[in-house]
Amino acid sequence: MGGLRIRYILHVMQNISDTRSTGAAPESGPTDRQALQQELLDVMTDMSPRDREGAFKAWHRHSLSLVHLNVLAVLEMAGPLSMKRLAEALDVSDASATGIVDRMEKRGLVERRHGLDDRRVVLVHPTDEGQTVFHDAAAHRRELLGRVLRELSETEMSALLTGMRAMHTARRRLIDADADLVAVEGSETHSSG
Repeated sequence: MGGLRIRYILHVMQNISDTRSTGAAPESGPTDRQALQQELLDVMTDMSPRDREGAFKAWHRHSLSLVHLNVLAVLEMAGPLSMKRLAEALDVSDASATGIVDRMEKRGLVERRHGLDDRRVVLVHPTDEGQTVFHDAAAHRRELLGRVLRELSETEMSALLTGMRAMHTARRRLIDADADLVAVEGSETHSSG
């Protein structure tokens, strides 16, 4: 991401922050909300070949395929799963899921354990090594972001923080609204059924 684009976005974010706190109109920049939104999306989703290469190197540091990362992400989100539920989550056949888990188990990333309530059920659990994959990736990303932030002035960091907080607040509102929507749809289904 170019330094000028970062500074421009930070400038716009600072203007948004200033407008919220003082009620004054922003100093400059696009007045068209759609153009501003498009520019923000472009900057936030821009991933150069070098960025992609860095992400893939981080994954390959653990020599993980995207399928293995997907399994670990599913287990991190859902907790231990039966082979059938894992296959459904991955959208693969039971046989494919078994092969994937076999390979991951040989590498020490996951392990199979019998269920406590029903010993016939076998659950797939991430191992400590499997859990460190995302921890290591997050630590690496945090270190890289720290290097980028050191290039920003205090004013730029403050504007970025304001913008990031606004993003998280908006995201939370959408998540809450979606949860409300799901609850409303569920109650309509039960009342009409």
